[in-house]
Amino acid sequence: MRQPYARDCARVRRQREWLIQLARLLDVEKARRYHRTARQVKKRVRQFLTQLERETANDALDAAVVHHIAKTVRNRWWGLFTCYRVPQLPATNNGHEVFFNHLKQRQRRVTGRKSVHAFVLRYGPYAAYLDERESFDELLARLRRVDRERFAEARRQVREHQVRLRQAFRFRHHQAKYLKELEVSWERAVLQSAKRPHRHV
Repeated sequence: MRQPYARDCARVRRQREWLIQLARLLDVEKARRYHRTARQVKKRVRQFLTQLERETANDALDAAVVHHIAKTVRNRWWGLFTCYRVPQLPATNNGHEVFFNHLKQRQRRVTGRKSVHAFVLRYGPYAAYLDERESFDELLARLRRVDRERFAEARRQVREHQVRLRQAFRFRHHQAKYLKELEVSWERAVLQSAKRPHRHV
């Protein structure tokens, strides 16, 4: 009974082995243990996919599977190697879920509130820099290492983010007033534009 499926079974095992090899190349812990940079991991993955495409070029079934694997990896290429550049950044969605659950649990303990949605929205990615295990002196030491220009840029981005959140909140909860103020500001801008002398080219 097994004989008719032997070739199919061997093919599936071979294709499974490709995924195992790819997973090993993308293993974050292994990359950190051997001090591999994002560029080195990226190069190894690119070489592996190219070699796989070359080896399966004459087999339509294998080539179709390799094409799907390569397409899936390349569609995620832009963010696939970030975890090798940023220490302690989770490499998978499951890792991110665990991280955010811990973040929310900590915030619930701090505030006593069941919902921490507003906190996450307000601070966005900067919420991730909070560390409850860190003492005040350790926090100050960490902040002293931050470059002034980078700090100023980060603060500008936080303020822009908060402005957008306030606008979204006002639009949701005070829509008529928000739209009226928007109309007034547009009328003012149009009037000021009309008063300016126009250049003729």
